[in-house]
Amino acid sequence: MTCSNCNYKCNHCGNPCDKCSNPARYSKGDFRIDVNPFDPSVWMVTIQGATTKVKIPKINETDTKLSTNFTSSSLIYNAEKHTDIVTGSQLGQLINLEDLRDTEVSDADSCDLLVYNPYCSECGDGCKPKNARWKHYHIPDAGDCELELDDEGYYHVLVKDDCGCIKECKLPVMADGSIAISYIRDSVPDDPDFPWYYGIYNDTINLHLRENAPTFFGKYDLEVTVNYGIQVVHSTASPNTNFRSLLVPVAEGTTVDPTMFASILQDQSTTSTTVPYIPWGTVCLRGSLVFYVPKGKEAYLHHEFRLRTKESIVPSGGYATNPLDGQKVPDDIAGQIDRMAYTASRLNALQIIVKPARGTSNTSPVVDPERSQLDPAIDAYPNVG
Repeated sequence: MTCSNCNYKCNHCGNPCDKCSNPARYSKGDFRIDVNPFDPSVWMVTIQGATTKVKIPKINETDTKLSTNFTSSSLIYNAEKHTDIVTGSQLGQLINLEDLRDTEVSDADSCDLLVYNPYCSECGDGCKPKNARWKHYHIPDAGDCELELDDEGYYHVLVKDDCGCIKECKLPVMADGSIAISYIRDSVPDDPDFPWYYGIYNDTINLHLRENAPTFFGKYDLEVTVNYGIQVVHSTASPNTNFRSLLVPVAEGTTVDPTMFASILQDQSTTSTTVPYIPWGTVCLRGSLVFYVPKGKEAYLHHEFRLRTKESIVPSGGYATNPLDGQKVPDDIAGQIDRMAYTASRLNALQIIVKPARGTSNTSPVVDPERSQLDPAIDAYPNVG
């Protein structure tokens, strides 16, 4: 028995009030919700045997949506109550290259390249790659492969363009302008257009590398080859002499150093006293040297010309001097035979050959020790004399 709501107040349920006591009509704990089979918006709510229809109100729903944002490189998931953002970096941490459908890159080695079907000799219909996919490719070592010239004298090489992309170019065996030759003084034997000078003197010959090798100057070290000649004229009025021509190349920023860099040409210029039909003596010698000039530096040649006579070497061993030393021989005199007033000379036939280089100069190389006794004179090839 339970208390019922019958407009009478009961003291407590266990002690029924007057005229308020009725048998319980529902079982304790009976609760159920069913959907009306005829109207899904209506729920049938049963509580302790009593069923009530409840109309469910409409609630505004939000669709879940998955989208991409290319500006932020992210994947956006809009749920009903929140938004999840997955960045491209987070997605990339989940994906390996071999997970992509059109790749075959397992067991890749260090420095492999990713190439779209590098097996170009395997062709399908229309010479298209078979089973085309991205594969790892390692550039093979040269082995027996040698680069051959094409019909026009070029090698074919790969280079990077201005965008950093690889392209094929033609490399000539000898690039245009890869050598600059300048003829600074002519080699005509009796032409006085480059002056003759009397006696002993010093001369400075600037090479003007900036103007004579503009393609290389300031971009590379320069390898400079100097070819030159020395002419010495002994007129009837001249004494018998021993002459020495000392030529030293000097790069800008350095000093004259004849101990390591000099070229010396030395001989005699004399008149024969026993054969009178040789009235004067003229000597021509040819010299050559190579030196390196640092990038962006000029260079010059330091020339010293000296004479010695029998009289000058006794007792001091000094040079033969003359009031005409260093003076130019007049052109009308230099162009005639046996008209010079004293021994005269000139450095002529001067040619410089300039090449780009990555050069070094070593004045303390590893050398053999000095020997006090040389080997016996044994011919490598039998003497046939």
